[in-house]
Amino acid sequence: MGKRISFEEEKCTNCNLCSMYCSLNFTRNGVYEYRPSIARIRVSQNDDDTRYVAHVCLQCESPACMEACPVDAISKDQATGIVSIDEEECTGCESCIDACEFDCVFMVGGVAVKCEVCDDPLCVKACAVKALELVDDDDVKDQELLYREVGL
Repeated sequence: MGKRISFEEEKCTNCNLCSMYCSLNFTRNGVYEYRPSIARIRVSQNDDDTRYVAHVCLQCESPACMEACPVDAISKDQATGIVSIDEEECTGCESCIDACEFDCVFMVGGVAVKCEVCDDPLCVKACAVKALELVDDDDVKDQELLYREVGL
């Protein structure tokens, strides 16, 4: 059984601490930087600024991003269910970004990136309102429906 990051929209305040702390996991050359632009989780808001969604990969059962990748840089671990991107193989074509209807794949430094569920996610620890939670696969709420409802 794998782990996932679950998101509760009702609790999110759009503080972006999740993105800032996530970015610490992807620091280069030993220099820690709070740079949401390199994070694997992003927060979006609707046009009325009334609802927010933390775009964290759903680790889909049949990932459209994986199917769309022309160089097979995206794979799914059958044991954990985690969908991963091999950044060395990624050509930066953005096909996976177009294919992900939940806006959970991002470009960083010319390659596609996404949440691959860290062992001890800083985004979850940083969320002061507990809108993010590391849960077992079976406990993930219907995030697909949430993303569609918010209409981001």
